[in-house]
Amino acid sequence: MARKQLRVVIAGGGTGGHLFPVLAIADALDRRFPGVAVHLVGSKFGLESSILQNRGNSFTLVGIRGFARGLTLRGVARNIGFPFRFLLGYLKMRFLISDFEPHVVVGTGGYASGLPLLAAIHKDIPTLVHEQNSYPGFTTRWLSSRVHVVCLSYAESGQYLKKKSSSLRGIP
Repeated sequence: MARKQLRVVIAGGGTGGHLFPVLAIADALDRRFPGVAVHLVGSKFGLESSILQNRGNSFTLVGIRGFARGLTLRGVARNIGFPFRFLLGYLKMRFLISDFEPHVVVGTGGYASGLPLLAAIHKDIPTLVHEQNSYPGFTTRWLSSRVHVVCLSYAESGQYLKKKSSSLRGIP
């Protein structure tokens, strides 16, 4: 049975630069669409792991984080575990998407946004990426050609994306 209430998954995190747009979008949706169901997604390793529990929205934290860029023993071990964390996080997001049945999935960047966006793409659910940085991060660059809409804070950011320019929404 299809639900009538607007349902939105908003994902992003790892840093405040990705998390605070998630919170701003959730707050704007709450004001504009009373009764909207917003489910937030972030990383267990980011700032959101402590901030999301103090909000009224439902949320899910996934065990994903970026690659370690140094050649340390700890960094190598962390990178070896990445494929396993990615697969477990992706399966968790597939379950969330099936259970929550969102009308749209929004990502604001960070590795935590990639998993629900990818799950939504595979389930043919509309997707949107909000890129607030002048140089898009890895997740945005990787998924920009697969999501339905990419919203840019800086029009110049589009030069780094594979998405066709007609579907980019930049602020001049």
